[in-house]
Amino acid sequence: MKNTASLLLPSSEPLVSIIMPVYNVSQWLDQSLHCAVTQTHRNLEIIVVDDGSTDRSGEIADDWARLDNRLRVLHLPNNGVSAARNAGLAAAQGDYTYFFDPDDLITPNLVEMCLAVMRRQDADLVMFKFDTISANSMPIVSHYSHNKYSTMQVFTPREAIKKQLKGQIGGYLWSFVTRTSVYREGNISFPEGRVIEDTARICQIFGETRRIVRLPAVLYHYRLHSGSLMSKPGLLADWKKATTDRKQYVVETFPDLRTYARIQQLSPSNIDYESLRQNLLFNLKLDTDSVERRATSRFERREARRTLREERNADKAISKAAAKEVRKLDKAARKAGKELGTVDWADVPSDADFEEEKREVAQAQAAAINSAATNAEIGVKFNTSRADES
Repeated sequence: MKNTASLLLPSSEPLVSIIMPVYNVSQWLDQSLHCAVTQTHRNLEIIVVDDGSTDRSGEIADDWARLDNRLRVLHLPNNGVSAARNAGLAAAQGDYTYFFDPDDLITPNLVEMCLAVMRRQDADLVMFKFDTISANSMPIVSHYSHNKYSTMQVFTPREAIKKQLKGQIGGYLWSFVTRTSVYREGNISFPEGRVIEDTARICQIFGETRRIVRLPAVLYHYRLHSGSLMSKPGLLADWKKATTDRKQYVVETFPDLRTYARIQQLSPSNIDYESLRQNLLFNLKLDTDSVERRATSRFERREARRTLREERNADKAISKAAAKEVRKLDKAARKAGKELGTVDWADVPSDADFEEEKREVAQAQAAAINSAATNAEIGVKFNTSRADES
């Protein structure tokens, strides 16, 4: 593990607080902390909140803290992810805040890109795209509707909240960097003792900004594994509480959006079907690697079937073209035969001088007929042979 303490930059660079609520993620914590300390924006404070982990997560975080003085570890009794986020937020001293889940991965330029866009667009909050990886960091194909945009988007708070209520913008805390003042001035904290804490507060966070920007760049890699959120008990009850909190804030603060807020709890557009689909794999006790192998096998079989179809189509095209050529030759031969057959032998003198010519004409006519028959036979054999090969 490399000592990164000497990599601190002068305080003229804005300080960014990366808050990582940690609970029993020792399998992936080294990778995630490496992503944090190797950010291209160097002026960071990395706050690891150990939420009473019973594995080696706390020890791993302490090891990194000894190597990089930008990293602080808070060891707390287990009170849940919301309490850990609140503790990290209370300790944060940065100008900007980013919540990073410790079992996921981020690109090295995430912080730098978001800060650059904030300066350029005079924004308070910058969001970005994400993709999905497996427990062993392999890519998983995903189709999140939140990622369906290809150009930079700029929203007012009202516009962003409306899109969030309609399910067009996600509410994940790890999907954006924002000014710390948004949390401070809005007096925002997360409901303790519950999950789905991001949904409960996302509209309030948007509402405290002046301008929101969405980057069309994938900067986050969400890890799907058997300990993912969908497998936690009490999920549905917490989801209902979170959407109730969201509705209450919207009705009070943006009354013109109250219709969206009131129907959002029952609207299918508020269900993240892609997350539900992927998490169901694990609720059904499906192993990620086996899912990937099956996906690979299905892909290979699909590609094999596609190749076979293409070959058969090509064979059909060749057979069709060959049959067409045979028909053309046959037609030409028949035409030649008919032309030769137009001689009216009754009008030809039976003089011996013409006997040789009659034999030559008869031979030519017979050859033309034989040629047509041979070509037709070749066509039949050709089609039969191609069909046997396919």
